[in-house]
Amino acid sequence: MSWIDLVEQLEKEASTLRGGRTGAQDLKGRVAKALQDAESESLGFEIIDRLEMMLMELTEAARENVCTNTKCPHYNKKCKMR
Repeated sequence: MSWIDLVEQLEKEASTLRGGRTGAQDLKGRVAKALQDAESESLGFEIIDRLEMMLMELTEAARENVCTNTKCPHYNKKCKMR
């Protein structure tokens, strides 16, 4: 499988995630591994950039909903008011 095919497959999987945090975490691990391999093989910037963007989006999707409102009783915890 070529790198372009792999990236397209990962992007397709990422686009079908429906707010599932667990699925995003699993896919995030696979994308991180692919990015590490791509960087070690010194691939072109196009592949690496696409993997980096996907990794950032998956990191955001996999993040737990932690409250950042200092006035909220759930500050710095999973907020029950959202």
